[in-house]
Amino acid sequence: MGVLLLIIHILLCIAVYLCMRVRILKSTSMIMPLVCMVPAAGLAALIVLEIRSRGRQEILEEVGIEKLKINDEIHRSILMDEDPAEDRIVPLQEALLINEPSTRRELMMEIMYANPNDYVEQLKEASMNDDTEVVHYAVTALSELQKEYDLQFQDLEWQMKKDPDSEELEERYTNLLRRYLDSGLAEGNAKMIKLRTYSEMLERRLKEKEDSLRLYRDKVETDLQIKEYEKAYEMIEKVLEKWEKNEAGYLLLLKYYAAMNRRRGIDSVLRSIERKGIYLSPEGRSAVRFWSEE
Repeated sequence: MGVLLLIIHILLCIAVYLCMRVRILKSTSMIMPLVCMVPAAGLAALIVLEIRSRGRQEILEEVGIEKLKINDEIHRSILMDEDPAEDRIVPLQEALLINEPSTRRELMMEIMYANPNDYVEQLKEASMNDDTEVVHYAVTALSELQKEYDLQFQDLEWQMKKDPDSEELEERYTNLLRRYLDSGLAEGNAKMIKLRTYSEMLERRLKEKEDSLRLYRDKVETDLQIKEYEKAYEMIEKVLEKWEKNEAGYLLLLKYYAAMNRRRGIDSVLRSIERKGIYLSPEGRSAVRFWSEE
């Protein structure tokens, strides 16, 4: 009897996975570990989420969402699907504080069902909660995210070995590194290794795109994080040489002197900005105001 139930469970898991692949089910692969590791209850949770999601769609159709359809491709790109988890990030943090198990678990399921990549910090916080079920959901989601990134890195690295001169692959790999580092998943030594790799990739990209201010800015900020101060300063000098009237070089120089703990350097940059009449964006004005008040 036990063997028969196990076979049925395995077949159901395979069926769920195939339905996800062909988009019959809207759930992401993040919930598959729950379905596989928690027989019956995991499948029930999946069914509940599917029903709730489809219920939301029916409500939207009833209020006339079809009338909002836009044929023009440019305007159509403006339309965005509602993210049920996005509006609940603050409630999740509050739920973790006020210790309501049912609320925590419901919100964790919402996040796992939506896009966990957008809520890494909240998942990390939840993974240290005293509710073992919430911890299980959070750790599972984080593990799945890490696994997805690892697979993407392996795939691109394999392609780059086959075609080491491909600029398109280099750009994709650099963008993947940026997304991974921005996600907050990387920590400790693993983060430092990825930062150094990112710095090397940016240096290679700059040889191909010498006029990309964004690449220069990313390179400087990355080198400051890994304490490669000399390299960071060399890049800042190039930015100031290429874009003398742009605020970017001066703001990077402020970050450099702040990292080096040199107050005189910061003051000299502030005087240069004022003397040269450098136009400042809201971000630039905020940075100058901060260091001026310091």
